[in-house]
Amino acid sequence: MSMHATVTDRVLTLCEGAAPRLAISLDQGGRHRLVAGDGAIARYVVVALEDCPGVGILPANGGLLGNLTVAANFALLLRYDTDTEDRRARDQDLDAALQFCGLTPERIAVLAREQPMNLERSERWKMGFVRYLLRPPELLVIDRLFAGLTRRQADGLIALEAVYHARHPFRPVLFVDLDSHELPALPDCRSLTELAELAETP
Repeated sequence: MSMHATVTDRVLTLCEGAAPRLAISLDQGGRHRLVAGDGAIARYVVVALEDCPGVGILPANGGLLGNLTVAANFALLLRYDTDTEDRRARDQDLDAALQFCGLTPERIAVLAREQPMNLERSERWKMGFVRYLLRPPELLVIDRLFAGLTRRQADGLIALEAVYHARHPFRPVLFVDLDSHELPALPDCRSLTELAELAETP
């Protein structure tokens, strides 16, 4: 059974075959959660969503290119190499966004020269998060963020994600999580969808 996502009248619908499994309004903001029974189901969901225009996927590793420095990643992803004035304004926005994430100017300068593969997981995620903070998609999908994190680490990243809602109140966020009794609660979560299994294996 295949999964696919479509947008009609500003509502994104995720379907399993012909059956709708999830619907999210793209203009009302808020948090939503989809809990998958296993990693394979989560992957089917994420692949279906990333094929839909306007959806941004933020994986647990941040999604940056590991063989480039953090600075080179942002130059590529945010198209910094435009004209000088535009680049200067975007540099200021980037610095402000990184500081929103709790990074000091000194740490930001060090991070710029590092490759994402050499950073701790939480910092890699923060770098990917900043990209979407500056360029918000219609729907931000946070893919399996909490697997392997301590409760304190998870709570810290949830608190950081609140910055996104403050800056982009009408852009919704979907958390795709694996089923676990230790999943942290999401503040003000508007919908919960559980996919314990799919009708058929694709």
